[in-house]
Amino acid sequence: MSLRLRVILSTVLIACATALVTGGALGYLARGWVYEDAQEAALTTFRHEMEMFDKGRDLSELGPDTAVFRDGRVVEQGGGVAPLVPPEMENYLQRLNVGYRFQRMPDGQVLVGHSLSSNVLPPGASAVTIYRLAPLGDVSARLRQLTLLIAAASVGGGMLGGAVGLVLARLLTRPLRRLKEVAAQVASGDRDARLPETSVAELRDMTTTFNAMLDRQSEVIEVLSREEERSRRFVSDVSHELRSPLAALVPAAEVLREQVRGDGPPGRAARLVGREIDELAQLVEDLLEMTRRDAGTVSLQIEELEVRELVGSALERRGWSRVAVSGRPAVLRTDPRRVVAVVTNLVGNALRHGAEPVTVAVDPTADGALVTVRDRGDGVPAGHEEAVFTRLHKVAEARTRSGGVGLGLAIARENARLLGGDVRYARDGGETVFTAWFVDRPAKP
Repeated sequence: MSLRLRVILSTVLIACATALVTGGALGYLARGWVYEDAQEAALTTFRHEMEMFDKGRDLSELGPDTAVFRDGRVVEQGGGVAPLVPPEMENYLQRLNVGYRFQRMPDGQVLVGHSLSSNVLPPGASAVTIYRLAPLGDVSARLRQLTLLIAAASVGGGMLGGAVGLVLARLLTRPLRRLKEVAAQVASGDRDARLPETSVAELRDMTTTFNAMLDRQSEVIEVLSREEERSRRFVSDVSHELRSPLAALVPAAEVLREQVRGDGPPGRAARLVGREIDELAQLVEDLLEMTRRDAGTVSLQIEELEVRELVGSALERRGWSRVAVSGRPAVLRTDPRRVVAVVTNLVGNALRHGAEPVTVAVDPTADGALVTVRDRGDGVPAGHEEAVFTRLHKVAEARTRSGGVGLGLAIARENARLLGGDVRYARDGGETVFTAWFVDRPAKP
């Protein structure tokens, strides 16, 4: 539930509860006042009539709804009023010379009684009491009106509470909306976005703290950007400086391997030197590719090619003839250099860290081609499945002299994604499987 809705509902509930409690208390008091007022009116009317009999008026003139008791005995039933008279009320009035008493009855009626003055009693009577059952007027109607008024007040209080809650919710959520907007601007790359100043004391501290955090973040990002640019420039400069001596060392290593053959120490040394120079040359090319990618200067040379033939030729040029290439022909338009970079990095990783036999399978898809590299190695240790595609990542088992620097798989995935595809790792039974797919890309006009 949102904060706005919570504030509105809380305010409405508080307003309704306040209106109901206040209205209930007032209703309870007003109910007593209404009954007292009706009883007083009925008693006053009865008293005015009884004053005439206290002055000597004949009891025979009483109406048919009036009950008369003489010395505790019923003289007139009064249309069924006499049985309703409580004994304690009769005893009380008999003891008085002149007095009045009333008692509320069911169905909105009140029983009023009066004891006659002793100087006007009939001959032979020591006590005469008169009773009448009088209606309480429009008490029920007035109570219904009161109930409707309380209900209307509760509804009005709820509506007023909703309006107040809406205003409060807007006041409370406005700073949060501003905070969200500024955070979104910062996330989109706007380093200058800041919260506006406010006059509210509580929000002023939050605004100051948040803006200070953004200032500090901008400073850190600026420092990191300069460090990253410096590191990228250093790697690029070193790689370019190494290309010249490597350009001379690579053919020299080839000549050395051709001239010094055999299994003796000179032959092994020549092969070792040649292999290390080849790996160093590949490392330099990987570093240069990485710096070009980071600088955003990479470009695609789209050509139409047949993937299986391209992959077979690339593996043969690298002396990996023992890697079997199978599958069906797959023709697509893409950058052949980057396809070769992806596949050779995957195959080189399988030869270096896996176990032979290493196989490559090419299959056409609806929108491109799929290249699957399999080997019989133990695969990537648990927890490193995605991390092996990050730059310079090396699992503990691979921290050896011949384990590489952790750039091959990262460059393979970056190139595959640049071509609209991706690279995935999986285990299939006892085999390690790296799958790369490429999307057919039309040549740019």
